[in-house]
Amino acid sequence: MGLKAISAPRIFDGNQYHTDAALVWDKEHIHTIIPLSELTDDIEHQHFADALIAPGFIDIQVNGGGGVMFNNTITPQGIDTICTAHRKHGTAYLLPTLISSTPENIQLALSATQQGMSDHIAGLLGIHLEGPWLNKDKKGAHDPNLFYAPSVEDLKQFAWPSQGKVLVTAAVENIEPSALSWMKAQNFTLSCGHSNAKASQLTEEKLSYVDGFTHLFNAMSPFEGREPGVVGTALNTDSAWCSIITDNIHVHPQSFLLAHKAKPQGKMLIVTDAMATVGSEKDYFELDGEVISVVDNKLVNSRGSLAGAHIGMDESVANVIEWGISEDEALKMASTYPAQALQCEKLGALKNGFRASATVLGQDYRSQAVLVDGKLY
Repeated sequence: MGLKAISAPRIFDGNQYHTDAALVWDKEHIHTIIPLSELTDDIEHQHFADALIAPGFIDIQVNGGGGVMFNNTITPQGIDTICTAHRKHGTAYLLPTLISSTPENIQLALSATQQGMSDHIAGLLGIHLEGPWLNKDKKGAHDPNLFYAPSVEDLKQFAWPSQGKVLVTAAVENIEPSALSWMKAQNFTLSCGHSNAKASQLTEEKLSYVDGFTHLFNAMSPFEGREPGVVGTALNTDSAWCSIITDNIHVHPQSFLLAHKAKPQGKMLIVTDAMATVGSEKDYFELDGEVISVVDNKLVNSRGSLAGAHIGMDESVANVIEWGISEDEALKMASTYPAQALQCEKLGALKNGFRASATVLGQDYRSQAVLVDGKLY
């Protein structure tokens, strides 16, 4: 097949910038970054004027896209539609996210993910189970009738994927340490979310199993002077990452900036929490028999409560830059830090030997193209 390349006035490799440079890859892996002037005629090449090439964006919380909700279309084809829709918004890789569902649907989702990984669906990294192991007091748009605290035996009943990453969001205050320990022993990434815990319930033992916190500030007990809650614990746990929705609806920019200052570098990452309307002409969808609609660019249910987000990764990155985060840090929050959170050692940077993945952004930070495992979309 030979070497291929894309070039732009600027390339950010995850650590430093390269001016008037080309990203060169061989099959599915990055070969090098070289000055554009050194690019030889035998390399198949596409140039993007007035653009920036960055490590491929990774979204670890995607409920739907392209008119499809993962909960409603629990198939490899549904996953592929979601991945395709989000590539239009700069996302190279994602975790399709199953909102709280029945054990039967959980197994369908795990099996669809396994099949999708075997079929090499472009952009599929694994699966995110957001529930049903949550706290009913912080249910959000989830159906609390589905919630339960799993035992080790409950967890063992599922046929878990042998390929890809597994991220579980759970209200850890309600789950026995034995179950948390079992999940960690399977190399799952465990995130605390939809939790109403007091700080005293998030014990040192339980926090030792926690890798991160899901959509900081949303569906979790707040930070108060006399009670830190989940938010305060998340901000004060240096070892844990926090994902955050940056649609300017779920979280106020000042709250985002305060959290970014509080967390160590590399421990804040962007997620979209996107629903079926992203990449779709339809501005509504159904979840558990309830119609969710886009109203004033936000997704709400019949009660007016927020129900996911109507945004892509490119716009999410543009927002945090507008709020005052440096461009390089914003790009890492969408690529390098999610890769680190999931322990994807060959993603999140444009380096020799890494997977050939990149996001091409225009001057307005809107996606122009996405490279996934050596294929340019």
